[in-house]
Amino acid sequence: MVKLTDKKIKGAVEQVINKGKSTEMVAAIYGVSRRRIQQLVK
Repeated sequence: MVKLTDKKIKGAVEQVINKGKSTEMVAAIYGVSRRRIQQLVK
């Protein structure tokens, strides 16, 4: 399990919202589940 820092969380959310990347792609980059990225974006 990977612990995301605040900086990494912000970066992941920005990639989904501002850059239009899929949650699946961002999840793979950060090593977390797609669902976790969805939760952070929400």
